[in-house]
Amino acid sequence: FFEFIGELGEFPAHPQAAMVIKTDLCFFTECKVYPGHGIRYVRKDGKHLTFLNAKAFSLYKQRKKAQRLRWTLVWRRKHKSTAKKTIRKKTKKTVKVVRAFAGISLDELKKRREEKKILPKGAGKKDKIRLVKTRKVEKKASKKVYSKAKLNRGFVKVPKTRMKMRSSQR
Repeated sequence: FFEFIGELGEFPAHPQAAMVIKTDLCFFTECKVYPGHGIRYVRKDGKHLTFLNAKAFSLYKQRKKAQRLRWTLVWRRKHKSTAKKTIRKKTKKTVKVVRAFAGISLDELKKRREEKKILPKGAGKKDKIRLVKTRKVEKKASKKVYSKAKLNRGFVKVPKTRMKMRSSQR
């Protein structure tokens, strides 16, 4: 079953995979507590606390502050003796999504964006004002076209309640 190499009967060198050991942090000292070590304590509110040893547990019961004891990691961190190792999670980058909203279509929004890009950042105020004015003129022209189309519709179905209101006004 095993392959022996050499005269001494040594096992072949396998790349050792790093074994993951679940460790807890001591509630008082914030040191690592390995499996099979430490003291577990359940408070009245139901919170599970893990302590490194009886010393840390005793000091917790005496209501001592870990910040005032030089040998705790809390004191060392407070006095900048050591930096706490923090694992930074990768944050999702936000992506801008352009959506049409009431009154403006998606094409029109894209057009406006491109117009802004055309103008250089240091463009004068006059250029920007001219652009806004031309946009207003275009908007008015499109409104006129829409209103003419509305007039030339022909037969329009009108609800009976509105018809009654019209007849009573005449």
